[in-house]
Amino acid sequence: MSIPWSKTSKEDFHLERAKVILDEDHYGLKDIKDRILEFIGVSRLKGSVQGKILCFVGQPGVGIARSVARALNREGRPHNKLIQQSMSGSVFSVGGMTDVADIKGHRETDVGAMPGKVIQSLKKGDPASALLELLDPEQNSFFLDHYLDVPVDLSRVLFISTANTTDIVSGYISEEKEAVAHNNLIPQARSFSGLEEGQVLIETDALKFLIKWYCRESGVRNLLQHIEKILHKAAFKVLSQTQTKDDEAEAEGDKKKEETKEEEKPSPPPVPPVTVSSSNLKDFVGHPLFISDRFYETTPPGVVMGLAWTSMGGTTLYVETGMAEGQGLSKEGRREGGMTTTGQLGDVMKESTVIAYTFAKSFLSSKYPTVIFFRRQKFISTEGTTPKDGPSAGVTIASALLSLAMDRPIHQNVAMTGELSLTGKRVIGSDH
Repeated sequence: MSIPWSKTSKEDFHLERAKVILDEDHYGLKDIKDRILEFIGVSRLKGSVQGKILCFVGQPGVGIARSVARALNREGRPHNKLIQQSMSGSVFSVGGMTDVADIKGHRETDVGAMPGKVIQSLKKGDPASALLELLDPEQNSFFLDHYLDVPVDLSRVLFISTANTTDIVSGYISEEKEAVAHNNLIPQARSFSGLEEGQVLIETDALKFLIKWYCRESGVRNLLQHIEKILHKAAFKVLSQTQTKDDEAEAEGDKKKEETKEEEKPSPPPVPPVTVSSSNLKDFVGHPLFISDRFYETTPPGVVMGLAWTSMGGTTLYVETGMAEGQGLSKEGRREGGMTTTGQLGDVMKESTVIAYTFAKSFLSSKYPTVIFFRRQKFISTEGTTPKDGPSAGVTIASALLSLAMDRPIHQNVAMTGELSLTGKRVIGSDH
């Protein structure tokens, strides 16, 4: 089979050429282009593209993968008639795959056996485990295709994957995250970025700020991604600052080589260190993703802090209640209140709010029959810009209503969660 066992494309790590190609092929996409240029800068410092997978999440059909292949001078081997011979890179879709053989290949004894799509691409199911073996830098140096039954080294292949949605897998407290970052994540990311220890300095206050306002997930995967982003931008800055001087030094070295006919390569000029502090952190990772959790030094009656879950891990959420004069009359002629909710509540949370309101009304009527709180209009508000759903706010909403009715604040350092039944039974942390 005509598989290029030892043939590799010569990478082109020229930043300006890559930038021109990306701008020619795509309008906008600044974040993606910056990430690609940072990747090229890191690869130039290291001298090669080794064991790296890029995944761009977004709408399909943008074609950014082909532009990256062209920018890096990666030779394309199209396997699909729809892919023109002039395009760089090889593209195949895993959407709708149900057979692992599509990736790993068929057994040679099977009728109509053929190699998997990866080997087919080099030549011209439960696919998740096969994709893991393919994309894992620890395993893809000896990827085994079932048809060939011979390990193939894919460790130098630049994989560019795309997706429409992503799910962050979530641990550690802040102090543990800081220790893990200092001892493991920063040295690992610095090594992969091609940087020396003295070329970039991430100060302790910057790391604490990063953990608190950017990376609140229970694990450290997101923290590692932000550290890699910092070091990639630092590598890009270092390379951008010294590229002109480096080119001049190389030109001068070539001139001297012609005169002296010696094979000495000029050493690059010293690189000024890049310092990352809490004040300039946003230049590397953007503005903070989170704001302060504590809006009240002392919570007033009717305001309770609840506990919530997000894709970034646990967080807190204020539930605020208020009241106004009732808008209608009951059959007996008494003024009757109602309930209004705000905050993009899902169907399950709306039902939970009705249950909490009904329980609070029943409890107050039985314990304090003279209180006319529920004859007035009640308002229940949560953070308006964040969609919310689930039954676990029942305890928090009922507590906020009773706190407002009895004019008794709940301590500001208390937060709660849990589903509430009509009879007041609670299921802590339930999501069913």
